[in-house]
Amino acid sequence: MKKWVRSGLVWAGILYVITMVLFPLFDHENFSVEKLLMGIPLWIVVGLVIGYLFDKKGKSKSTKKKTAKP
Repeated sequence: MKKWVRSGLVWAGILYVITMVLFPLFDHENFSVEKLLMGIPLWIVVGLVIGYLFDKKGKSKSTKKKTAKP
């Protein structure tokens, strides 16, 4: 598994738990199965985007450092 995919899935899991479980618990809202299930694909996509963007940002910095050496 690629590093950015693994990182993205970790981000997706963290964000899913925070937004779909913890925030409703703090606000004393009722849970619905539909809401919980609809959040899974949403947060997977968001997490993968975050993982991809973080990976590309890190690679661009490392390539700049390598090319900047005399």
